[in-house]
Amino acid sequence: MRKASFFLSLSLILTLINCGDELDIPDNPLEGQIDGMEWSYGSANAYRLTTDGQFRARFLSKLEAVSDPCTRPSPGLTHVKAIFRPALGVSYSVAPQAIDQNQVQVAFEISASKTLIATSGFMEVYDINNSVLVGYLQAQLDDGNKVEGAFQMSLCD
Repeated sequence: MRKASFFLSLSLILTLINCGDELDIPDNPLEGQIDGMEWSYGSANAYRLTTDGQFRARFLSKLEAVSDPCTRPSPGLTHVKAIFRPALGVSYSVAPQAIDQNQVQVAFEISASKTLIATSGFMEVYDINNSVLVGYLQAQLDDGNKVEGAFQMSLCD
């Protein structure tokens, strides 16, 4: 029920955004491939990294059984990590290092010893309300490491 209401809310937000703009962003949930294997988003959390507002977000697999994403700061399964400064209405470009306000670093974390950094893509933040961020992510390194879709993220700090 919670996921259904999330995607209904996201669809409404995207519809409202699209009414005034020429954006045509699909409302599909975040999914893709990591290390050549199918991957689907289940939940996401974000924790403050620095005092300048930078956060580390982790997009957990739907196979990662959690009821509250804030209780799982370090997932045990393959996941997507993003480092950025959350701000409403910002369009971030994927960069190897998130060095300014409009950049996000996205990594595909396959294991504790294997992390691949995305080289292209973008992230949009549509809403931040009650420590919940709603957005859209597209990130790619190559054909075997790419994700795209809508997400909801708990800001855990």
